[in-house]
Amino acid sequence: MLKTYKFRLYPTKNQEVLLEKHIGTSRFVYNFFLNYSTNCYKNTKTSTNYYNWANQLTRLKKTEKYSWLNEINSQSLQASLKNLDKAYKCFFKKQGGYPNFKSRHKAKWSFEVPQNVKLELSETNDKFGYLVMPKFIKSPIKTRVHRIMPIDYKIKTATIVKSRTNKYYVSLVLEYQPQGKLSFNTLDAENSIGIDMGIADTLILSNGEKYNFPINSKKYDKKLRHCQKSLARKYRKNQPHSKNFEKARVELAKVYEKISNIKDNWIHQTTKKLIAENQSDYYFLENLNIQGMSKNHKLAKAVLFQSWYKFKEVLSYKAKYSGKEVVSIGRFEPSTKTCSNCGHINNDLTLKDRSWICPECQSEHERDINAAINIRNFGIKQLAAV
Repeated sequence: MLKTYKFRLYPTKNQEVLLEKHIGTSRFVYNFFLNYSTNCYKNTKTSTNYYNWANQLTRLKKTEKYSWLNEINSQSLQASLKNLDKAYKCFFKKQGGYPNFKSRHKAKWSFEVPQNVKLELSETNDKFGYLVMPKFIKSPIKTRVHRIMPIDYKIKTATIVKSRTNKYYVSLVLEYQPQGKLSFNTLDAENSIGIDMGIADTLILSNGEKYNFPINSKKYDKKLRHCQKSLARKYRKNQPHSKNFEKARVELAKVYEKISNIKDNWIHQTTKKLIAENQSDYYFLENLNIQGMSKNHKLAKAVLFQSWYKFKEVLSYKAKYSGKEVVSIGRFEPSTKTCSNCGHINNDLTLKDRSWICPECQSEHERDINAAINIRNFGIKQLAAV
């Protein structure tokens, strides 16, 4: 199996300078050969690919003008070219637009190290280790190892990322052999759970449990407005990225990072609880049209704040590692308006109705729990029909 582990890095001043060089040079190589391939096609109608760029890069490194490219790990530069080649392939397959140039202010600050990466744990403190990779062999980078690593793992790739708050992280893709054999039990209502995702309650389970975000979208609005106004006041056309502007940008990024960290922590804790503590093997979710729901200007902010897609993504990979399965039901299944007892569809139900009584069987339903039960029932029928 492949699994990604993210750790915080604590580089020294000299290491920070070298990391910045790697990030900037990887961006330069990407932009240089994007411009090169574009001009080749415009002028001579010839297309280029990764192998042409790699040969050209080798020649550039031998010239005096671009000799500074030798300070950077060659494999990281090649990885940047592979990313450009992948972007072109997606464009020709009509899976994305034409590749864009990367800006030093707006692009993601990162670079890849495809091999020769080691994480050595400290002998005195098991919570810290040292990241060893090309150009950092003699001076490994101090790393906060806050998670237990799998047994007999192999590091496939590493990605060094600098956050908007000027913190450094490493994402390690590990390959390892999972312990035990994964298997599924019989599909029925007892070993499956339906999950309804809402705004008043973030998650509603078919067994009646409810989970809510520890914060709401309004808690940090005042702080965000203050930081955004401060950033706007410090913007100057003749000097758009001054020191004061950079300070204000970092302050704003810290607020967004705080919100993101709280949400991510809640998602990971909740998904871990759902997978570890529940005896269920199947989890059924709605296939929500989030983009369409966000067009409602009254609910857009609350809808996007819930991070439903991130929750589904995290729950899916954790279920996979535990030998369980996450299934999405059909998008147009009437889970909310259907009576979970008799199957009657109540078309008169409106958004403000939080509870209702079925006109056929007189069953009283709480709107969200009834929807979660229906999601589970629809999911079971969907899997049984396969």
